[in-house]
Amino acid sequence: MNYQPVNVRSGPTFSQEIDRHEWTQLGCERYVREYVNPLKPVIVTGALDHWAASNKWTFEFFKTCYGDLLLKVDGRELSMAQLIDEVIASTPEAPAPYLRNYLVKNLPASLQADISPMPSCTRPNWLEHPLMSARAPMTYTELYIGGKGAKFPVLHYDGLHTHAFLMQIQGVKEYIGFAPDQTQYVYVRGDPAKARTTQAREQPNISEISDIDNWDQNRFSLFGNAKGIRFTLHPGETLFMPSGWWHTARILSPSITISINGANAANWSDFRQDFSRYYMAGRKLPIWAVNTYLLFVGKWLDLFATL
Repeated sequence: MNYQPVNVRSGPTFSQEIDRHEWTQLGCERYVREYVNPLKPVIVTGALDHWAASNKWTFEFFKTCYGDLLLKVDGRELSMAQLIDEVIASTPEAPAPYLRNYLVKNLPASLQADISPMPSCTRPNWLEHPLMSARAPMTYTELYIGGKGAKFPVLHYDGLHTHAFLMQIQGVKEYIGFAPDQTQYVYVRGDPAKARTTQAREQPNISEISDIDNWDQNRFSLFGNAKGIRFTLHPGETLFMPSGWWHTARILSPSITISINGANAANWSDFRQDFSRYYMAGRKLPIWAVNTYLLFVGKWLDLFATL
């Protein structure tokens, strides 16, 4: 790849190279073989064509039909209409509040129906199988609405080493990603190995670097050695961001995005270890029992599951 400096300072450097495929031409088998299993990011077009939201979900639609819906955004309580007005007026100098990680299950049922079923490129997703979801859902479908200049607040990889699927409905976003082998440069927040309490054993999936373009060169000197990818995501496109990939985003134009997390053979080992170590910490079930069960589930699903 041809990496170019992001600005005049020394690094990090980015490539704009990311594969893009029309879903009908890529197909499930090739998708899993060339991208999911090797944990390689890809942008898929056409996978959202069956969603009513693809044509229906405009800012005017949300304001007119769901304007009274109350939301908590960045510590403020706003109606959907108020949020949309601020999102449209947003600028990089004065960005609007950014609704992020809002659980779709809390939206009216009519809106949930507009984004169902999930596109085929989010599968196989073993977290949806009854062996994993019988007691409680393990997937989280989330809504993001933001205006020009808004940024996701942290550089991170998704918790429990799950995959991230990001589906763009309106607007354009710029994403930045760093492969797992760049972890040594991103200054992971905290050290779980040294934590003395359950509360302190947070997942090591958040970087201390919050601003990719204006980072502290004295505090984060190694970050200048990092190599990543930097690209845009457009309406109708789905980004597969694999397990363990550090990423963040900023909004280039008023944006509506849906995300869902996932796991399968490609990331099951890391998911199993994280789930046992962090999710089950402090709970009654012995960690060895949970780990054994997830090991069995992974082997069974790898042989028989179609999800």
